Amino acid sequence: MQHQTLYQDDFVEIFEQDNEVFIKTFKPGLPPKQLNEILSSLPQIQITSFNCLNDALNIVSPSPQKFGRLKERIAITVTPDELKAFVTFNLPREELDIKNRENLIKETYQVLKKKNINFGIKKELFFGDLESGKKYLIAEGVPAVDGEDCKIRMYELEEPRPEIREDGKANYYELKLINKVKAGDWLGERIDATEGFPGKTVYGTTIHPVRGKNYPLSYDKNTVYEVVQNKKVVLYSKIDGAVHYDGNKITVSNHLEIDGDVDFKTGNIIFDGYVTIKGTVTDGFYVEATKDIEINSPLGLGNVKGIKSREGSIYIKGGISSKSFSEISARKNIYTKFVDNVKLSCGGTAHIGFYCINSMVEAKEVFIESIKGNIMGGQVKAEVKITVPVLGSPLEPRTVLILTGFDRKKLSKMLEDIVDRIDRIKEEQMDIKLYLSKQDPFKEMTSRETAEYNSKMQRMSELKAELKSLEEEKKNIARYLKTKGEGEIAITKKVYPNCSIIIKNIQTEIKEPCLATTFFAADGEIKRV
Repeated sequence: MQHQTLYQDDFVEIFEQDNEVFIKTFKPGLPPKQLNEILSSLPQIQITSFNCLNDALNIVSPSPQKFGRLKERIAITVTPDELKAFVTFNLPREELDIKNRENLIKETYQVLKKKNINFGIKKELFFGDLESGKKYLIAEGVPAVDGEDCKIRMYELEEPRPEIREDGKANYYELKLINKVKAGDWLGERIDATEGFPGKTVYGTTIHPVRGKNYPLSYDKNTVYEVVQNKKVVLYSKIDGAVHYDGNKITVSNHLEIDGDVDFKTGNIIFDGYVTIKGTVTDGFYVEATKDIEINSPLGLGNVKGIKSREGSIYIKGGISSKSFSEISARKNIYTKFVDNVKLSCGGTAHIGFYCINSMVEAKEVFIESIKGNIMGGQVKAEVKITVPVLGSPLEPRTVLILTGFDRKKLSKMLEDIVDRIDRIKEEQMDIKLYLSKQDPFKEMTSRETAEYNSKMQRMSELKAELKSLEEEKKNIARYLKTKGEGEIAITKKVYPNCSIIIKNIQTEIKEPCLATTFFAADGEIKRV
């Protein structure tokens, strides 16, 4: 059987036969370093027995000994995604020389053809130096570009943020409580998902992209309509009204706008929706609404019969000065410039711009916003915190601050439960998104598949609404927990005598004037810092 000699000298002969490599020793004594140099010049050999080579240096064998096998002259490997092919040349140095490059190119292309690699071949590889045993990128495919999911942008409600500016001449207390729209106003839009772009493997096979997903717009079809514009769906208001979200669904509710005062011309206002009064409410008249109420006259209110929001907040730009304890109440927050002889209550935060005089105030939190603001006379009651720059006055009217306080452990546990619930909602959202990502929007669904798809979309909407509510509650509780002790009264400038501080039924009397002081309940007593 014929063999091909790869190397021969006075000591050894190295030859290949049927892709196996043998060594025959003529005489011992070949230095190991010289043998290593010989093998380095033969990169096409893969050694399988080092012991055999070691013996060949010292023993004249009666027959040739197998110590290796031939590597592929040109080895091709392809990545699992079939987007890249690499070549390794297991060839002697002379075969890789630039003067023999034409033969190398032909042989490489024959191997590529045999492997069915026909796309993205890197011809420029052959223009540079090549080394044996080194891996080179020989072909590269084009990855598919998956389609993008739809992009949804919705009307953003402006949060009421009181702002006070004091320049020595005028005071301003401005905020926007009701988000008003007119018929035809923009409420949101969805830019449709894209299909993506196909790719191609080094074998020339098309890689199909994953199409993006379109998610439905959630809106009240009685007050909002959609218009398809090219690859965009746009939402518009059908009516004039106040835009808000019912859970995750955008809707426009009834909005009553009084272009002037509430007086004998209008009568008392009782309205199911939002109310904006451009003027004021004159003495003896009453305004009640299910949603937010705005009273925008800088003159404020006097001896009104009452202002009530059953589900929303109240904003009174000009403040309230009453002689008969007019009642102002809201389910959420109240924003007003000042209160004088008023009975004010809300389930959220009472934001009072400048001063509270001889009034009865009750809320979750009470903030006197101005750095010069004060509480003089009357009683202010809160659950979590009262913040005021100046308490009392040099005339020393009887002023009482009451803080019912909270259970910090209970509130902390509530926060933990909310965080856990938020995490579970996000996990469920991820599961639904995974389900939706596997749905082909161009495939016709069975009635059962359609029902399941619609159910998932409905659940996604419910989770989004619940998440929004929980995030708001989480933010509030986190803020409550920043208060000192289990309820805090922060007086940032000065306290006058004849003021009473009651926290969790523990009372302390202020008998001497003092500067900035914070009172809080801890260990069964009122502490101050």
